[in-house]
Amino acid sequence: MRAAQAAPGPAVPRRAVLGGLVASAALGGCTRADPPPAVSPGPDVAVLTVAIAAEQRLIMLHEAVLRAHAGLAGRLEPMLAHHREHLRVLQRHYVPGTGEGASAAPVPSPTPFQAPAGRSGALAALRRAESEAAAARAADVVKIAPGMAQLLASIGACEAGHAALLEAALEEEE
Repeated sequence: MRAAQAAPGPAVPRRAVLGGLVASAALGGCTRADPPPAVSPGPDVAVLTVAIAAEQRLIMLHEAVLRAHAGLAGRLEPMLAHHREHLRVLQRHYVPGTGEGASAAPVPSPTPFQAPAGRSGALAALRRAESEAAAARAADVVKIAPGMAQLLASIGACEAGHAALLEAALEEEE
């Protein structure tokens, strides 16, 4: 004898039943009266926006020195290219609207930098700016998540290298 068959009617696949349950649960969640929670910026946003603004200032300073002292292009253009790349990478990590009322990454004052008149003064100003930026990035790494800390540590190391190259250039100028 054969075993008893299930009740007659179309077989409903298990996936269809589960999908229906998930869909009804999701639709039920859409009818809540509570507003969605506000998105608040992560702790890395403040550090990131400061780093972006610092790179923008370094770019502007390098460009001002190059305008005033075109003969330094061979030394400074590779550094300027590094800063432009740093800025591009940092901006990729910035999510518009996560800063304090900002919809875009910060931009420093539109006032252009004035390069010191002498080559040595210009190199010294760049060395000082690079050293300060390297120190700031080193201080930043203890404030943020490990992934962003690695990025800022790499940028800071590059800026420290720039400061050392500029120090050597200053010694040659003397």
